Amino acid sequence: MNPVKLAPFVALLILLTPALFAAEVGLQLTGPGAVNDSTIKAGEKVTVDIMFLNDSTWAGFTLGFAISSPDIKQIQHPADSGNGINEHGDVKGYHGFEDRSVWDLAGVFVVPRDWDGTLPELMGFGGVCVKQRYEPHDWEKKLSIDLIVPEPGTLVIDSSFFPPGGNWLYSSPAHEPVWHGPYQFKVVK
Repeated sequence: MNPVKLAPFVALLILLTPALFAAEVGLQLTGPGAVNDSTIKAGEKVTVDIMFLNDSTWAGFTLGFAISSPDIKQIQHPADSGNGINEHGDVKGYHGFEDRSVWDLAGVFVVPRDWDGTLPELMGFGGVCVKQRYEPHDWEKKLSIDLIVPEPGTLVIDSSFFPPGGNWLYSSPAHEPVWHGPYQFKVVK
């Protein structure tokens, strides 16, 4: 076929390709410290729910999040030993992210790179399917992070590069999910 005649078809394919693979990630607040969707009560435990929307089938993922603030220096990670997917228990998985039912290689990898309570904090996640696949679903809570913000101010949660996983990525086929952040939360007394 003539390259000039083929060009409109190639352009259409390029425009439609992002629509073929839709993966989105967003946050919501729950728990006693959640005043509303953008406000946290200081000193109360709040849960940051990491929500996923997926309309394709994937074999792996990597994500990273940074928690920072222009005016808050410390946060607390309430321990919940044995009830989370990390050693401290403040990170939990849901709907196949808490065990090997989806990410059957070793479950969801939790990679704390700077998770000591002093802001900024950095946490990465990843998972690989060998026999299973991450199947399409509507918006659903997949991960959560429990924390306490002891003082008023502004808390920001954004996507982040993190070692060793690197960029945000869904794989097989490779695709970068849409991030609905950064999220900025007002922390009040």
